[in-house]
Amino acid sequence: MTKNALFRSVVTAAAASALVLPLVGSAHAVSDTNRAETAVYVVQLNDVEATKDAVTQMAKGLVAEDGGTLRRVYYSVMQGFSVTLTQDQVGKYLKDTRVGSVTQDRKYRTAGKLGTRSHRGPAPARQDTLAANAVTQWGAPWGLDRMNQRNLPLDGKYTAPNTASNVRVYVVDTGVRASHQDLRGRVSAAYDAIKDQAGGTATDCNGHGTANASLAAGVYAGTAKQARIESVRALGCDGTGTLEHIASAVDWINVNAKKPAVVSLGFTGDPASVLDFQLYMMTDAGITYTAPAGNGNGSGEAVDACEATPGRQTTGITVSATDRTDRRVASANTGSCVHLFAPGARIPVASLAGDRYYTELTGTSASAAQVAGLAAMYVSDHPGATAREIDQALIDAATKDHVQDPGVDSENRLAYTGREGASGAGAGERR
Repeated sequence: MTKNALFRSVVTAAAASALVLPLVGSAHAVSDTNRAETAVYVVQLNDVEATKDAVTQMAKGLVAEDGGTLRRVYYSVMQGFSVTLTQDQVGKYLKDTRVGSVTQDRKYRTAGKLGTRSHRGPAPARQDTLAANAVTQWGAPWGLDRMNQRNLPLDGKYTAPNTASNVRVYVVDTGVRASHQDLRGRVSAAYDAIKDQAGGTATDCNGHGTANASLAAGVYAGTAKQARIESVRALGCDGTGTLEHIASAVDWINVNAKKPAVVSLGFTGDPASVLDFQLYMMTDAGITYTAPAGNGNGSGEAVDACEATPGRQTTGITVSATDRTDRRVASANTGSCVHLFAPGARIPVASLAGDRYYTELTGTSASAAQVAGLAAMYVSDHPGATAREIDQALIDAATKDHVQDPGVDSENRLAYTGREGASGAGAGERR
C-alpha cells in the first residue's frame, strides 16, 4: 500500500460504517460458549464533540443500551472508548449509527532487541561547546558518528547543531530509568498509560524505554544532548502493550504535551486504523513523531513497513535500520512508508544494570529514537514547524544513495545531523 493510499484509508476508516477487526463470524458459526466470552474492544464514535464530558456521556449511553463494561474514554485525537463486550454485544454496536468502528484490542511489542550483557560505561562524555549552542563529542558511539558525516570511514566524532535543551521528547515505551547518568536531571514521569495515571515514577522494568530515551537525548548515547525526556509508559515489563493502553497514551499526549515537542514511539505490531487515525490527528495538531519501520516477520525476513502500525501512517517519520557498513539490517522493514534509514545494529544504549552501565540495542526502534533526537534539534531552531516541514527537512538533509539493499520502494536516504540539502541527485519532496 502506498502512503497516499494509506492516508485515504485512514481518513475513510474514521468516517466509514462500523468495522470490526477481526471480523465476527455469522451467528450460526459461533458456539453459545464463544458468544458468551468477552474481549476488550476500542470503539470509535461518530459525530460527537471532542470533549471528555461529551464522549463519556455518549459512551455511557451506548453501554446502557447495547451492553458491555466501559473501561476508558478517548476524546482528543479520536472520540471513542474501550469496552469489554461479548460477540453478541459487538453485533449490536456494529448496527448502532453512533459507532464508526469497533476494533478488537491487540498487543504491540518493542521494536528492538537489547543485548544480553551490560558494561560499565564512560563518565559523561567530554563535550566541547561550539558557537550557537552546538556541541561536539569525541569518542562518540558509531551510530552518532555515522549520522554526522556523509561517507565512511568514521572519524570518532559527533557534532550536533544544538542540544535541543528547549524541546521535550515524549518517549512512548516501557518507561525510563531517570537516575541513569545519560539522562539524570532531565527525565519526568509524564503519564502511565497502563495504570491510566498522570505522573507517578519514571520506572522501567524492561530496559527498552531507557535505551531509546538515551538514544534520543542521552549525554553519551543520544543525538539531542540536552532535550528533556517525558516518559509515557505504555508497554509493560515483558515489552508488550495493548491498543487500549497505547490509544490512551496518544490521547494524553495530544492534550498535555508542552511544545516544542517530539514523540518517539518504540513499538510495532499489526495494522490498526483507529490508532493510525489518532497519530494522524496528533500530527495535524502540531506534534511530530518518529516510528520504527518494524523488524520483519519474526523469521529474520523484512516485510513491507506499510503493513505495520505505527510505521505505515503517512504523517509520521518512519525509520528503518542500517549496520556499520551502511547495509540495511536484514530484518528491517522496507517499502514506500520508509522515510529514512538510521543506524540500528548493536547501538550503545543506557542499561538498567546500573546508572553508569550500557548495553546494545538492535532494531528499527533504535533508528527511530535517534531520528527523534534529530527532529528535536530541528524543532529547537524552528519551534513553529509543522510535522510535514520537520519530516521534509530531515529528508532533504539526508545522505542519498548510501544504503546498500534498501529494499523495493524504500527511500534511500541515511539520516544526517547537518542542515544542508541532501547529497547526490534526487533531493526534494518525498513520495
